[in-house]
Amino acid sequence: MAEPRAKGVEEALSLVKGGLGGIADQVVPWFFANMPDYYLRTHSVTEQVHHLQAIISGRVVTDNHAVRLASPDGRKITYISPSAGGDLRGDLQTILAGLLGEHIETARIYTTADGQLGLHEFLLAPQPRAGSLRTADASAASHPAGIDQCSAALEAMRASGELPEQDMDSFAAFLASANVEYVEKFDPVRAARHFRLLREIGGGDDTGLLIEQCAVPGAPATSEGANLSAEPCDVRRETRIVVAMRHPPATGLLLQIARIMRRLDIVVHRAYADTFADASGETAVMSFYVSHKGDLILDDSALWQNLRKKLRLVKWFAPHELEILADEESWPIKRIMLLQAACGFAHVFLAKDNQWAYSTQNVVRIVLSRRAETAALVDWFEARFDPTLGEREAAARRLEADAADAVNAVADERERAVLLMIQRFFRHVLRTNYFLETIYGLSFRLDPEFLPPAYRPEGEELPFGIFFFHAPGGLGFHIRYRDMARGGVRVVPTRTQEQFELESNRLYDEVKGLAYAQQVKNKDIPEGGAKAVILLGPLGDVGLAVASVINSLLDVVLPGQDTPALPGVVDYLGREEIIYCGPDENIQPAHIAWMVERARQRGYRWPSAFMSSKAGAGINHKEYGVTSIGVMVFAEEMLRHLGIDPFTQPFTVKITGGPKGDVAGNLMRLMFETYGANARVVAVSDGHGAAWDPSGLDPAELLRLIDVQRSISAFDPARLRGEGAWVATADTPEGVRRRNTLHNTAHADIFIPSGGRPDTINTRNWHDFFDRGGVPTARAIIEGANLFVAPEARKRLAERGVLVVHGSSANKTGVICSSYEVLGGLVMTDEEFIAHKDRFVAEVQDILRVRARDEARLLLAEIRRCDGCRALHEISVEVSLEMNAVADALYDALVARGEPVEADPALRQVLLGYLPPVLVETFPERIFERIPLRHQYALVAAHTASRIVYAEGAGWLAPLARQRDAESVARAWLREDTRVRDLVAAVSRSGLPEAAAVVHLLERGARKRATEEALGLE
Repeated sequence: MAEPRAKGVEEALSLVKGGLGGIADQVVPWFFANMPDYYLRTHSVTEQVHHLQAIISGRVVTDNHAVRLASPDGRKITYISPSAGGDLRGDLQTILAGLLGEHIETARIYTTADGQLGLHEFLLAPQPRAGSLRTADASAASHPAGIDQCSAALEAMRASGELPEQDMDSFAAFLASANVEYVEKFDPVRAARHFRLLREIGGGDDTGLLIEQCAVPGAPATSEGANLSAEPCDVRRETRIVVAMRHPPATGLLLQIARIMRRLDIVVHRAYADTFADASGETAVMSFYVSHKGDLILDDSALWQNLRKKLRLVKWFAPHELEILADEESWPIKRIMLLQAACGFAHVFLAKDNQWAYSTQNVVRIVLSRRAETAALVDWFEARFDPTLGEREAAARRLEADAADAVNAVADERERAVLLMIQRFFRHVLRTNYFLETIYGLSFRLDPEFLPPAYRPEGEELPFGIFFFHAPGGLGFHIRYRDMARGGVRVVPTRTQEQFELESNRLYDEVKGLAYAQQVKNKDIPEGGAKAVILLGPLGDVGLAVASVINSLLDVVLPGQDTPALPGVVDYLGREEIIYCGPDENIQPAHIAWMVERARQRGYRWPSAFMSSKAGAGINHKEYGVTSIGVMVFAEEMLRHLGIDPFTQPFTVKITGGPKGDVAGNLMRLMFETYGANARVVAVSDGHGAAWDPSGLDPAELLRLIDVQRSISAFDPARLRGEGAWVATADTPEGVRRRNTLHNTAHADIFIPSGGRPDTINTRNWHDFFDRGGVPTARAIIEGANLFVAPEARKRLAERGVLVVHGSSANKTGVICSSYEVLGGLVMTDEEFIAHKDRFVAEVQDILRVRARDEARLLLAEIRRCDGCRALHEISVEVSLEMNAVADALYDALVARGEPVEADPALRQVLLGYLPPVLVETFPERIFERIPLRHQYALVAAHTASRIVYAEGAGWLAPLARQRDAESVARAWLREDTRVRDLVAAVSRSGLPEAAAVVHLLERGARKRATEEALGLE
């Protein structure tokens, strides 16, 4: 057996050598004669041999096979395949579609000069940065080759003369942002071109484009955002098109560009893509060497103008099934974006009827199967908003009728439902950025009357305004309940398409619920409630989506020089809109700073007020504990209501949220600082664990965890004191069980949920809040966190005697603080804000304590007055609704009269009395100049309504305002308030024996009685 086996090995080896050797004799000379010069110049002999071995052994050229090579870590992938006459379009699209979910950092795409072979290299993120090879702690022993390569690259650039010496420091920083492969294959000419182009486009969101004719050495370049000289290309008559952008999409970008090129019949011969990353984020530069029908693409050609428009949009368009309309119907990208938005809209508002029948996939399928009807609807929408269309209204009416006829003729019920929802969407758009020259996504200002019956229950208040957004890889809503409103921007990423589907089914209801909860909470401030939520698909990018939505929002709220909307935006709304935002989930400090700066760059009239919680000219909620201030005031007043004086008596509290949390961490610190040893925190839980000590968790250890920002799971067990005390981590089933039940099982005087999942206490488990004897484990709950207790569970707890302070009251000081930050940003410059920040923040904190105490005392007085006839949380909501209703009526009256607040002594005094003294004393002339008039009206209305209700109690003002108009009641009360204050001062100075009793009677009821008399109601 051994002899035949050995003979077989020898024979096979001889054949393999002979066969491969024969192929090698043909392929190797051909390879070096036909591969691009840049490839031969930048790839080592070892790399070239590796590729040749794959070509030869895989018989790529001889038998038309394809080879895929991957590095051991899977971060470098090389595809080698036959090419159809040098046209990479189909082959490249297939390869890039296979890499759709990958973050491509570097791409090298080659064809041979004779068009027989394509060789494509991709480096996938993360790749080591060149800067990591030059760090101070990188010794020559650890990275000698890398350091030599970086130094050699810098010297090569100096020697080339491509850049002046004064640019070399900046270029060194640029080089450090490249990955190691860029340095290994360094080319001074390419690097200088990249450096200059990126410097020219700056830090904006626009895409930089450069077109050069490579066939004519020395020909001038034509560029957008750069002015570069051309250079010779390799061998063909080619046009080089360079695309550069800051913050590129993490996935799908090259695929989209390849698809655009193919649709325009542009042949890609070679392409190079490089990604640079520094502290400000990523930047991409992509160079494509192309031809069209064997010739150059000229910079003054219609083809280039068409291509330019598409490339400027590519950053903001994610791959989608609807692109088949571009391939088969020649739809422009922007038109497909519009249909993507319409499909997303239809899914959101039909999912409540049947989430399976109207899944995103089924909606898209229906639209593609009804192309004629869909095109008719889109034609109508475009006619409504095309600013260049003559006799636009007549054309739109005609096309609307045509579209309606087409849709109504559809027999299938589900297909017709989808088309009717798209029709409803298009009909109720009041503004859109669709026809602007430069867009970053799509935005639509909607008339809230569009809402289908399933989304507008009887008696429920309609939102004041709704924006809908289509962003790359996602969609979103901004909903506000008043003309003047403010609310957070939240991003919800998803990991899978199934999760995206689930979240999109409830997206509108979630945004509406959050906005309305904010509306109830905002009773003390001029802004009504609002919320924006951006939902991202599994390939979505948070930073890109935020940039898209904020730019798109600005597109439809920015006014023109003499019009409420920008030129190019057909306006069916007819008034300027003022939008204030704040940060919410997944919005980082860098996003906040960018939003403010972007609003300033684009000409928003109040950029500093556009976004709250800014690092410098803002008030960071966690740093200053602004929400915790109000929560603690409510806790203090509740303890007094329960018969405990926290300054003289010990009390126990249990908390969710943990030392790292904003509300929980600041709350514990404030309690220890204010009440000392009387404050005994017996239980704390957060996402990572929990701790319980019936004697009170050691304050010093809790403060240590707060200072170092550690979870409660890091609590030192040696600091436990009480019998049975424990610390648990959530990395075991038992630890998870203890963490998840501690807020129910631990006994305390009060419970303050300050973090945790929504509906943690719900209809299924609310009874766990009671011990075996049926006694609640805390007599009161102060909702420091929104939604921790579900509405029905809150009702059940109240029925069993637990006092629950609604989150709209308990944690309202956070939104009040943001409202004052907006006012500070309107009145002061950023530099002035920072200069006066210490005093401004201190005065705002004092105001927060007053606002919280006013409401806490009112609510507890009301529950004592009615002797438990209503639940505390119900009284909280009733008070909010009363204040908001009167404030709305007063605001409408002030807007209708349209007179300056400054000219009305009574209203002027209300406004000035609302502001922190530092603004009134330091910038008196600016207050009425810089705060928008509608904002002034809203401020006066909200402050007047809340002052009256806090002073006179619930249930008096609203009926009176209905009996007489709200403005008459407010003015009468303000007059009598001034008169009573004067009387109180006079009595206090009188020295009468019963002066204190008289003052008490005056303050308790004189304003109310005097107001009624002034209105002729006595």
